[in-house]
Amino acid sequence: MAAVTSAHILYMEDDAGLARLLQKSLQRLGHSVDIADNGEAGLAMVAKGRYDLVLVDYNMPVCGGMDVLRFMTAKRGLPPVIMVTGNGNERVAVEALKLGATDYIVKDVDMGYLELLPIIIGQVLEKEQLIREREQMFLAVQESEERYRKLVELSPDGIAIHQEGRFVFVNPTGMEILGVRESEELLGREILEFVHPNFHQAVRERVELLAKSGKELPLTEEKFLRLDGTEVDVEVVTLPFTFNGEPACQAIFRDITERKLAKERLEYMANFDALTALPNRTLFFDRLGQVLFRAKRYQEWFALLFLDLDRFKQVNDTFGHDMGDRLLEEVADRLIACLRESDTVARMGGDEFAVILSRIADMQDAESVACKIIKTLAAPFCLQGHECTIGASIGISIFPCDSLDPESLLKMADTAMYQAKENGRNTFSFYSDGLQPVAC
Repeated sequence: MAAVTSAHILYMEDDAGLARLLQKSLQRLGHSVDIADNGEAGLAMVAKGRYDLVLVDYNMPVCGGMDVLRFMTAKRGLPPVIMVTGNGNERVAVEALKLGATDYIVKDVDMGYLELLPIIIGQVLEKEQLIREREQMFLAVQESEERYRKLVELSPDGIAIHQEGRFVFVNPTGMEILGVRESEELLGREILEFVHPNFHQAVRERVELLAKSGKELPLTEEKFLRLDGTEVDVEVVTLPFTFNGEPACQAIFRDITERKLAKERLEYMANFDALTALPNRTLFFDRLGQVLFRAKRYQEWFALLFLDLDRFKQVNDTFGHDMGDRLLEEVADRLIACLRESDTVARMGGDEFAVILSRIADMQDAESVACKIIKTLAAPFCLQGHECTIGASIGISIFPCDSLDPESLLKMADTAMYQAKENGRNTFSFYSDGLQPVAC
């Protein structure tokens, strides 16, 4: 099936600024986007226009997102709906799916959802296209068995038929996905030989359900095994079939490995620093929230270290930015080596790093790690034959001594770091200790 490159989309959103931002973002990808500022106006536009997809904001005046969803899913022939909810409204998203929304996305304050939205739109449009193609295929079957056979053989999706758990037919695309050259390599073999063990039980249950219900089962994601044992991610639709006069199961499947990898890359980019592979600010605050929750629940202490490299600008100016990037990569490696697996080190931007020391016994634990980091980073770096020496100034705040609020703890550690830098660098300072620098 050809990938969907553009679509006519309607976005129902009462926030004009967010609507224009999303509109421009999707237009750059080749989509055509119309905007309705409330549900009532949006439904009127759906009635008049031909849209491939509708994005519906949950909170809207006149006619809310759920009302729009109920109306659209109650009528046949209307485009699929993606529910757009605010951060923290996962419960609303689940309710929307139950009401018939094809998918949902949660708006976050960092606007990261604008990067993930094109993937979700692509998935929804591809599913709709698969449904349309399947409907067209079955119409063709009713008209002519021969025409149906040609469609199956030429289908860009894999199509396989199995009886009593064994292959009895597979089309050329299916053979390609499963890594076989001739159908004889598959026919008669158990289908579970080509299903990843983690999905064996799910396949058995689906076959049993199909036999009991006699109805088409919804699209699901699984992992198949090619003939050579390599894994392939697939989407599968299973439906009842009659083969040579006997009940059978028909599976229509497609390779979605590249799509899943693209999604994983986007999710990785949203949480990790591209240069050092350390957690970025987003993931740092997520980890900080988890540590804070545990510390409050079990009455534990933890420390925040805010670290700024000394003389890093000198390295950049002397040897160039490529060498500076290489230095940051090695700094990240050294920092990781100084910490436990339960701790977190993140790159906050530039040459600034932050460390979460979870479950410490007292301030001396934080002092010990700070000294270890300073001594580790003080050792010379050898970068492509050039030796350079840097240092680190570190500010430390302690939970619960300094604050119970994560933002305040980070600001306190940042303040203490600047105090350490002003008092000679290559030192650390506790916020709660009168901002007095300490030499290791």
